[in-house]
Amino acid sequence: MNVYKVRSIIAWIRSQGKLPRDAYGQMLPVDDLMAWFGLNERLSPGEQLYMRKELGLMVEAELSLDELKLSELLP
Repeated sequence: MNVYKVRSIIAWIRSQGKLPRDAYGQMLPVDDLMAWFGLNERLSPGEQLYMRKELGLMVEAELSLDELKLSELLP
């Protein structure tokens, strides 16, 4: 596994801003994110496994931030 390649891809995804969402504003599942960014074709099986874990953590973090922002709006 090329750790530098994976880290660079993660940094690039983070630099894009929020993760992509579907037409209803829902966060895309990890497998869809892998396809969205074209990672299945560019990463080895080990790198794909690592990237799936990282994307899952990124989704969880972004959803947590969304919940915090919503809680700030409520009285």
